[in-house]
Amino acid sequence: MKNFQKLTACFFVGVLSIQWLEVLPTIGTLVFLLLLSVALVKWANWISFICLGFIWAASYAVAIDSARLPSSLEGREILLQGEVIGLPVIEPRATKFLFKVNSDTASIKGASFPSNIRLSRYGKGQKIRSGERWQFLVKLKRPHGLANPYGFDYEKWLFQNEIGATGYVRKSTENKRIAPASRWDMGYWRESLKDYLDSSLQDSAQLGVIKALVLGDRSEITDKQWEVFRKTGTSHLIAISGLHIGLVSALIFWFVRWVCLRIKILNRVATQSAVIVSLLIAVGYAGLAGFSIPTQRALIMLSVVLGAVYWRRHYTPLHVLTVALLAVIIQNPLSVMSAGFWLSFGAVAVILYGMTGRVRQVSVMNQLIRTQWVVAIGLMPLVLYFFQQLSIVAPLANALAVPWVSFLVAPLLLFALPMGLLSSFLSTQGLLLVDRLIDYLWLFLSALAEFELSSLSISSASIWAYIIAMVGVVLMLLPKGLIPKPSAFLLFVPLFFPLKNDPLPEGDFTVMLLDVGQGLAVSIHTASHTMIFDTGAKYSDKSDLASTVIIPYLHGLQTDNLDLLVISHGDNDHAGGAKTLLTTMNVNRTLTSVPELFEDFGAKSCVEGMSWQWDGVDFEFLNPSKFNLFEGNDASCVLKVSSFNGSILLTGDIEKNAERSLLQYLPEKLKADVLIAPHHGSKTSSTERFIDAVAPDYVLFPVGYRNRFNFPKSAVVERYKKRGIKQFDTAIDGAFSFMFYTNKLIKIEGFLQNNAKFWN
Repeated sequence: MKNFQKLTACFFVGVLSIQWLEVLPTIGTLVFLLLLSVALVKWANWISFICLGFIWAASYAVAIDSARLPSSLEGREILLQGEVIGLPVIEPRATKFLFKVNSDTASIKGASFPSNIRLSRYGKGQKIRSGERWQFLVKLKRPHGLANPYGFDYEKWLFQNEIGATGYVRKSTENKRIAPASRWDMGYWRESLKDYLDSSLQDSAQLGVIKALVLGDRSEITDKQWEVFRKTGTSHLIAISGLHIGLVSALIFWFVRWVCLRIKILNRVATQSAVIVSLLIAVGYAGLAGFSIPTQRALIMLSVVLGAVYWRRHYTPLHVLTVALLAVIIQNPLSVMSAGFWLSFGAVAVILYGMTGRVRQVSVMNQLIRTQWVVAIGLMPLVLYFFQQLSIVAPLANALAVPWVSFLVAPLLLFALPMGLLSSFLSTQGLLLVDRLIDYLWLFLSALAEFELSSLSISSASIWAYIIAMVGVVLMLLPKGLIPKPSAFLLFVPLFFPLKNDPLPEGDFTVMLLDVGQGLAVSIHTASHTMIFDTGAKYSDKSDLASTVIIPYLHGLQTDNLDLLVISHGDNDHAGGAKTLLTTMNVNRTLTSVPELFEDFGAKSCVEGMSWQWDGVDFEFLNPSKFNLFEGNDASCVLKVSSFNGSILLTGDIEKNAERSLLQYLPEKLKADVLIAPHHGSKTSSTERFIDAVAPDYVLFPVGYRNRFNFPKSAVVERYKKRGIKQFDTAIDGAFSFMFYTNKLIKIEGFLQNNAKFWN
């Protein structure tokens, strides 16, 4: 038994190790490692199993990587047929969905083709439903995501979910539904349930939450609801999760076994019957969530437990957990790349460690409260590592929310929905009761979230701080009397009070050009001041680049206050995230060329000649003119930042007319070492005279990958190249940091130069 656990741990280490690879190994390397593992199995089986774990995970990753869209097919119009998988997400501007391409499209002119792609269809048209077969004319690109410090790794998410391309549906008469969803398809039933919920609960404020609990569809949960769930640490409840599947299965197991024990003919098979029925119900419940990766993981863990019960094997909880871990990483070794994997296995592990083997018997209520305490303490380092946020009220919130949702809401939903086949009245009344129960829970959670210290945002700490905190977890959850608990608390201190970098000396400053796709966002730091120049785009009411890129970056730097926010002009790709930033962070001052758009926040105009100094670093606006010569792009705020260590010119979206004006009135102030290319490198900007006047050593193009404008234009690229100016592109290397340090050359680092992994 112990040998099995040891070898599983070795296999797991091998699987885990591929996450640190920049490039996947070749087939030849994998074959060599396989031969080595076979040769060592008798003398050093632990090394052999580490190698086998690495080989398995790397081979899995190589297979996914080889199924990505070939570069030769990017940007081409391709006619595809396939099936809509999962529930489409309907947004105001577009419908987004996953599309499983027909196998006969596996080769297009000799090129391999991904089986799963993520599509967007813009505008209105025939409704797209899960399980339907469609023909679409599409334009695709290889998986690509924004690359920023402390930001969400979208490419990693695509790779883990085996999505080989993203793109959009072109307007065409060739787009058509080929066949409706089959009644045998789970997608048909998920869509039918979604329609039924819409009609039964059309006026419900909790409809989005109920859809999440029934279908795993969280797209209709509002920002306000998400904020409350995050602050109270109950986000894990708002979906079909392993917890729900396990508890519902346990309830069904208990009920079926209770019934069978009262029927003489079924007495002998009561336990086996309960196992089969509860597992079938669990599979069906997971199917409602589209067999997402978290539910697959939950089903595997549940199957291991129920299998032991069915065959009446008496295994220790640790052995069951080990078997479940092995089954999960064999089924999908890339699951170790997700936060859900660590949190789900971590929760089970800390409960086993903190709750089993205790001599004193306690009441059910005390046990429930202790479980929440154990989970809160045990998962604290993991939660902070993945989310940099900690809910202080989570133990109290979950002590009520977990049994409320798992023992009342979820079972009642499973009863009310099938009841619709017999009586629509009873089914509707059941759903209305569920709605009322969630309303009561919402009042409780909202009240907890209103507390000023309901949650804490914690800056990213070093990996050693998390390891030390895990040691603290081990000591904290030991039985009473073995060690003083306050001493274990000391090991959590590095998480909450991470060491800060030494402040910059006088005159030094750093600039971070964040990767916000086709847009602009720049962070500038001096010894004691921080400012943001532009905020990237806003995509929808729920999505903008301030919340997904800028704020995580600032929190990662342990920065909570902004001394200045500059919005160069009103275009969405520069100003879209401004209001999110203004409402989320403490912003001391806002300057912009369009103050009327932000008058609620006390914004003032940026004007040529306005200047100030922070920590020996000079800031001066060169545009717009005091005389309001231009509007739109040419009225963009143009800011020069300089010290004795170097200078950078931020130009917004100015074009030829503004460039001519600057050349006429302020030619002596244009010289800079670094230039953020005007208007992303459009052909209407970066005139030759302007480039010569700035005479930069470096130029940066803030552009989106394969953007529809084809920025930077080749003619503009050639102008800079002809002058020997070094060029950088955010679409290629992600975010860029520039360091202007005393007695040192300007240092430039692209984020992907030092942080690229095999999925990038």
